[in-house]
Amino acid sequence: MINVLKKFNSEIWVKVFTFLFLLSLFFPIRHVFLTASSYLTGDYSDFTSFSLYLSDILLFFAFLFILWFNFTLFWSRIKDKRLWILIFWLILALFFAKNSISGLNIWNFIKFLEFIIVAYGTAYLAFSKFDLKTWFFKIFAWFCGIQSIIALAQFAKQSSLGLYRLGESHLAPNMLGVAKIVSNGTTFIRGYGTFPHPNVFSAFLVTGVLIAAYLLMISNQKKAKIAYSFLIFLNILGLTVAFSRGAYLALGVGLVIFFGTMKYRKLEIARGPSVSEGSETISSTNQIASPRLSSGLAISVLAMSILISFAIFRPFLLTRATFSDQSTIDRKFYDQMGLKMAEQHPLFGVGAGEGLLHMEQVSNKTLMPWEKQPPHNYFIIAAAELGIPFALILLWIFLYQLKAIYYKFKDDFSIYLLLLISLFTCFLVLMQFDHYFYTLQQTQMLLWILLGLIAAETNQKNSSPFKGEAR
Repeated sequence: MINVLKKFNSEIWVKVFTFLFLLSLFFPIRHVFLTASSYLTGDYSDFTSFSLYLSDILLFFAFLFILWFNFTLFWSRIKDKRLWILIFWLILALFFAKNSISGLNIWNFIKFLEFIIVAYGTAYLAFSKFDLKTWFFKIFAWFCGIQSIIALAQFAKQSSLGLYRLGESHLAPNMLGVAKIVSNGTTFIRGYGTFPHPNVFSAFLVTGVLIAAYLLMISNQKKAKIAYSFLIFLNILGLTVAFSRGAYLALGVGLVIFFGTMKYRKLEIARGPSVSEGSETISSTNQIASPRLSSGLAISVLAMSILISFAIFRPFLLTRATFSDQSTIDRKFYDQMGLKMAEQHPLFGVGAGEGLLHMEQVSNKTLMPWEKQPPHNYFIIAAAELGIPFALILLWIFLYQLKAIYYKFKDDFSIYLLLLISLFTCFLVLMQFDHYFYTLQQTQMLLWILLGLIAAETNQKNSSPFKGEAR
């Protein structure tokens, strides 16, 4: 009886921390420490600033809470040799990069440790030992819906909504540095939500659309199916007004993998995590009476949502149907500069967080403050700032995780595992077109949490972290 109560209390606390953490991730409350480095580009830049987020604090407390019960289990996973090779190279780069022991280098070293050890380790332990998966996904999908509403309102109003204390940026069509599109000669701001850029916002919505489709398929109640269908529609609309071409491509790839694999494998919905709908619990081995009908419903809802969204925003979307615009040209420029940095400093790079400070030096041209941006490719920026070996180690870790979850899926044929494969593939696609999984708090957290989710599925032989508890 005592063990049951301990488990109940533990699960309640973990769910509280998880909810608050997700809330702080979607609404990024933070304190910026303004220092000389904040203005090294000629104006204020998030990329050269030090910020303490509420999500950092909440994640740290959740981490301590889990370690309190069993450090041994945490260490059994975090001692993965790939992670420690990555950390070892971070330490070398801290001392031997071009700008070693600079404030930015040290700060980014600490942040990397937070993501590699704290975010990844906490997600791994929490999701492998508690029935959190579907609950986590529900909260995530609904927060994406709220963000979509905010973004749609921003686009309709063509300005920010005044939610500055919740992380919203100051937005207006005539403001420098605000992401915009031009349609029929008129400038329009893109939807931000409470994220620092529409592309970051779109990465969350790509995740939210796939999660909502998954929840729709594993749900057996009419009200829940209606709710998740509405969420898919809402998040597609929100993704549309973000106007991120990389996100459109990533979502397309994710949907093809998710539904294409189900059709190819004739996948039955089996052995996924159990789902609670009201007072009824759906068995993980018999979640839906007709999986084919459910997948057909999800595909229909997605198709209708995309068609309606395209019909509504067609004039704006057509402005993005080009690869010769200034945004694409700028991306090529940033990536070329990143490759030059990696070529000039191949072993340890120019220093973590230092890349955009060398743009002028490498390009031999004068740049305005808002033109100084990191390379728009995850692996190029990693190679430029911390060396080519560091980028290769990251790639090794990511491909290893993808391979591990794929082989797990081949054994289990679980729709949940297929969702993780689809999501991580989407992330790898997005990494080719932007830097935010490397540079910005919310997507950095999202990446390492997903890696923790994958680890929770591919390493399930450990005992419970709570002494005396059965899994």
